[in-house]
Amino acid sequence: MNLWPRRIITGLGLILILALIVWGIVAAVRAIAGAFSADSTPQSTPQPVVQSGALDASGYTLKGGQEATADGLLTDGTTIDIPACLDRDITATAKASSVASGSAMPVTLTLENRGSVACSTSLTRFNLAVTTGDHQVYDSSRCADSQQSSTTLLLRPGGTWSGTLRWDGYVYTNGCTAPAGGASAAAAGTYKVAVAMGTREVGSTVVDVTPAPTPAPQSGAVGRSRAARGLAAAGRLPADDACVDGLSLMGQVLLDELRPVGADPLERLQVRNGGRAQLRQRVEVRGHDL
Repeated sequence: MNLWPRRIITGLGLILILALIVWGIVAAVRAIAGAFSADSTPQSTPQPVVQSGALDASGYTLKGGQEATADGLLTDGTTIDIPACLDRDITATAKASSVASGSAMPVTLTLENRGSVACSTSLTRFNLAVTTGDHQVYDSSRCADSQQSSTTLLLRPGGTWSGTLRWDGYVYTNGCTAPAGGASAAAAGTYKVAVAMGTREVGSTVVDVTPAPTPAPQSGAVGRSRAARGLAAAGRLPADDACVDGLSLMGQVLLDELRPVGADPLERLQVRNGGRAQLRQRVEVRGHDL
């Protein structure tokens, strides 16, 4: 009996079974390896596509490919644009100290960016207004020429900037027009100093304007007049003569002030001698009367 055909068939069956086992093992290994790689690789979150002209949550209108960041508006991931600050994102505080009537009042202005995007602004966007009661004293927005610096200010989110605005301390018609005869110094009293961005008030403070100091009298003339009155009180010089002497001394002061003009020294000497002669004559008359 020939057994080779049976052996051949049996051998092929074994080879097929082994091949199926190997294929199953390889497939299982690939499946396990694929599961591990899927767990270790994070899935990418699809980025929202910004349509041109869309209003971002930051308050800025974005163009196609733009994104609002803390550094500004990022375009296509390469270019940064710094937008103008939104009014809603800027807060301002104003501080000032009391000054004397007729003196200029500096006002310290502090700006802060409360937004989430870096932005730019300028002092030309801010106006200074001064009022007392219902009366307007000064308003820089009514001036023909802007009195504020046009320098661009860059404010990062949470960043601040401080500078100075100024009121010269005088009262104007319609906020910035000097009346006929010139502007007058603001009278002593309480004044409100407000800072506005456009038409919106963003900061204010209340300050006092104190009376202007009284100039001190000339010490030389006062001293001589007091000396004359002292002699009269001691009885060494009659009261009338004290007045005459006081006037003479005042005249002497005036002559001293006029000395640089070039008056003749001889003429001044004659005036002095003449005054002394009149004084002696009055003393002699008083002696005869006694």
